[in-house]
Amino acid sequence: MLSLARASALALTCAAPFAAQPLSCASAPFTDLPGVTQALDALAPALDEYAALRRTLDDTVAAICLRDGPGEAQGYFEPETRRIVLSDGLETPLMMAVLVHELRHAAQYESAVCPDRALAMGDYAQAVAAMEADASVTSLVIADALARAGAPAMWQALADWPMQADIAAAFAEARAAGADLAGAASLAFDAWYLAPDRVSTYYVAACSDYLDAADRDHLLPRYGSLSEGYFTALCHLPDGTRYSCAPPSAPER
Repeated sequence: MLSLARASALALTCAAPFAAQPLSCASAPFTDLPGVTQALDALAPALDEYAALRRTLDDTVAAICLRDGPGEAQGYFEPETRRIVLSDGLETPLMMAVLVHELRHAAQYESAVCPDRALAMGDYAQAVAAMEADASVTSLVIADALARAGAPAMWQALADWPMQADIAAAFAEARAAGADLAGAASLAFDAWYLAPDRVSTYYVAACSDYLDAADRDHLLPRYGSLSEGYFTALCHLPDGTRYSCAPPSAPER
């Protein structure tokens, strides 16, 4: 399956589900898992402020599960089951961050920006990486909103998390310099690509998933390109406002 050991964090969305793992799951209102309940309670002010995020939780996510035992990914969204799976044992602030990241992936899936196998492999990987960068931006926007409301724990968790710390720093510096949310989001999106190991890990995982699917389904080589408006459709703040985004290899925005 997809190996993200070096990223030690988040599995690809829109990909094949992980092999069977022991899971404890709860459907809405997700009160059967105390750890999930605590994370959702702490996120409640942001879910109330950003109605689209609340709608994703209520309408798109079928269940939230905790994975028992070790695993490479701290969280992932399964399109086939519409489940968000989180690593059991995450402290509440980090669980909040991972949960919001995966809620954004659920929203991406619902809005049909997941790449399909008609794309060339490079375009497929480019789209997957951009979706990861965009989901990281969403977590930062929510953490920033909570911190400004006097609840900085989620922000601190992101700032202390090695795979997100540099992105959080770019966002914070932009906000401190007077950038609005869209401007800070754009700079944070760009910062996602400045860590070669992170980019390489996700590109390799996306290409491996693409090749596995092609082999499994006996697909002929595909050569489709991302649509001209793909990044415009992808990059939106939790309130629906568009922010400017494009990976380094994409056409100038």
